[in-house]
Amino acid sequence: MVELLVVISIIGILATLLLLQLGVARQRARDAARIAHINQVRTALELYFDDNGEYPEIATYAGLGAVLATKYLTQLPADPLSAGTYVYKYAYDPAGTPTKYHIWAELEQSSSAIKGDGDINSSAWAGGDGKYDASVAATTEACASSTTIDCLYDQGQSQ
Repeated sequence: MVELLVVISIIGILATLLLLQLGVARQRARDAARIAHINQVRTALELYFDDNGEYPEIATYAGLGAVLATKYLTQLPADPLSAGTYVYKYAYDPAGTPTKYHIWAELEQSSSAIKGDGDINSSAWAGGDGKYDASVAATTEACASSTTIDCLYDQGQSQ
């Protein structure tokens, strides 16, 4: 009887560990999708820039859909965890002709691999749609008013 209880306990512990690892794997998969979405939007913004000589003067990420979905994207990507609620944010530099932008997403896992990506910059400037304000203090990335673990930035080109 004791042996049976030991076996059941071991199976329970292993099942718990497996479920915890599956949760982490799902978080990583959603973060990978967020990174892919940012790259899709970045490509669409660069195509828009090539055609218009500036980035869209849109105040929010959701507003990009009306501008980019007509020619550059079939639809604006939504967050993989809650498709109706965007954790993606967009801000452009309103000084003169918009020649730089930020797209950022709240990530569930901190990832040093993302920070080493040459296409994704950590040098942020203040901006956003009011609720979130992208900023960088020293080497620490932050999204004010957010409980995110890490933020991913992609800054546009300067002329």
